[in-house]
Amino acid sequence: MTNYLPKSLTLALCAFITVGFSTSALAGIDPFEFQVYGYDTVGKGTLDPELLSSYIVAGHKAGDGGSSPTYASQGMMRYALEFEYGLTDKIDFAYYLNLARPDGQDLQYAGSKFRFRGRFAEAGQLPIDLGWYSEMEWWSSAFNDDQLEAEFMTTLQKNFDKWTIIVNAPSIEKVIVGANRNAVFEIGWRSEVSYQIADRTRIGLQVYGSPGKVNDVTPVGLQQQYVVPTLHTALFNKVRTSIGLGFGLTPGSDLFFLKANFHFGGDLDEKIYD
Repeated sequence: MTNYLPKSLTLALCAFITVGFSTSALAGIDPFEFQVYGYDTVGKGTLDPELLSSYIVAGHKAGDGGSSPTYASQGMMRYALEFEYGLTDKIDFAYYLNLARPDGQDLQYAGSKFRFRGRFAEAGQLPIDLGWYSEMEWWSSAFNDDQLEAEFMTTLQKNFDKWTIIVNAPSIEKVIVGANRNAVFEIGWRSEVSYQIADRTRIGLQVYGSPGKVNDVTPVGLQQQYVVPTLHTALFNKVRTSIGLGFGLTPGSDLFFLKANFHFGGDLDEKIYD
């Protein structure tokens, strides 16, 4: 049976997504992970290697906007090698290796992280499919003033006909080791509205943003806020792929970037969210 979103829920989700456009964070945004997480997990015993990549076409000089303390974001290539494995039918584990190639520099280590992701029920058992995500992330001091961070967020997803709404929020991040270790946690969000246009092809609109620390909101112009039109498809009918054009909505954001995420495992017939 087709599930349709109640009018009140539709309005609430639209209002939430609109916040991504009307408010405007390296705070709360991982520049190596322009990825929106759906509710579903990969399945017990399944290995899903993935490459997350982005190229900053128009960015900032070192220390400004989304740039690291050492390197400019302008012209930087960012890569995250992700290895996700299904521990159970409802819980996944993943390791990420972050690499970067600043403009004119060699490829170098930027950080790494471990994360768990899970879901609470089978699809359709709850009014909104509900999941969770937790991680510990280590950073090289050349790319972040904070060396160890912890993050937790909820994942919400609702499918109705060919439309899908995904919200990853709230994302709650706390610095454990680093310059901001005494600060109160930061909050952020990621979300996407997508539409199935063919059997293995979707088009979507993703938003990423954060107001910064809960007790010290970053001025709007210094925040990072992005909108990313995205195409999800099966490249060569074999590799699940998400390609997007990212646009910064504030002066503190990188103005324009390209993102491309590639899955080299998992279920090819699975709906593609990234």
